[in-house]
Amino acid sequence: MRLENLLAVTGGRLLNSPSISRFDDVALKPNRVKRGSLFVARSKDDIKIALQSGAYGIMTDFCVIPTDEEIAWIRVDSLSAALPKLLRLWLVINPRRFYRLDSLSMEFAKAVLCDHEALTLSSDQETASEEILSSKPNSAIFCDDPIFLERIGVCTAENIPEEILFKPLKIALFTTNATIDGTYYENLPLAGSLLPILIKTLEHLKGAGVSYSLSKLDYTPSFEPLFVDAYLREVDFGESERVFVFASRELPKKCFEELEKIRWTAAKVYMPTQIKFEYDIKLPTIKYESERELFAHLIKDVKKPGYFIFLDKKRESLLKDLQRFEREETLPTTKGLF
Repeated sequence: MRLENLLAVTGGRLLNSPSISRFDDVALKPNRVKRGSLFVARSKDDIKIALQSGAYGIMTDFCVIPTDEEIAWIRVDSLSAALPKLLRLWLVINPRRFYRLDSLSMEFAKAVLCDHEALTLSSDQETASEEILSSKPNSAIFCDDPIFLERIGVCTAENIPEEILFKPLKIALFTTNATIDGTYYENLPLAGSLLPILIKTLEHLKGAGVSYSLSKLDYTPSFEPLFVDAYLREVDFGESERVFVFASRELPKKCFEELEKIRWTAAKVYMPTQIKFEYDIKLPTIKYESERELFAHLIKDVKKPGYFIFLDKKRESLLKDLQRFEREETLPTTKGLF
């Protein structure tokens, strides 16, 4: 990567007159710096480490005084704005294969991929940038963020999915038996309504030429059951008649319709007041403004068995809040904890 091209693309200002004119690679973390690297610095403390590792250039958006006139010191107005431009330039020199997936397919891809040449990008754009910069030349990169792909100048080539034959054999609310590409799978941790999405994901992975294994499949954050007892404590799968179901609003409507059909026990939906839910489902819905308010509902509701469906709520977040609130003897009034 030539210095003049970097300055032209990012709008950076050269703070000195260095002897170097190009960089071999780009590093966002000091432990990734090699001799010849351009280091993107967010901390003054990291600059010293990068220089000791042989950095040929320092790019930053804070005030810095060059301490080594042999290397390039570059100041930009905003690293957040400059980084996608820098990555766009890097990809021109170091092209990669990108494939765009929807968010549900991305979760399945992360669960089943077992190919060292395949990469599923983080939802954090800076982390995703680091993953791309660290990727191998023949990597297949999967992303579910079209805005990020556009910012880094990627026009995703649509891979041609290869058809995967499948046949559902037995479907329960949380497990599925199916034959997929001639292999029988028993008790896949999967709602039956999500099987077509899994198959679509596998078709895209196969079309991209990457390997996967269903032996690694587990519940994804978009539809994850958690069995609990009457004291909100986690128990083993199937060991309770009380089930927390963490569900995404992006799930197909059929998934919610299956929950709606439940007749053998109560089912209730909990959702924050600030989110919108477009599906018209005939389930009792509790809207809450704070985590304390949600907890107050739960300690009453779980006295009876049932399915407790949380929209856009992560399992780890809820369990952490429950542990915290259980340690408190009283429940204060609920006001704007969001």
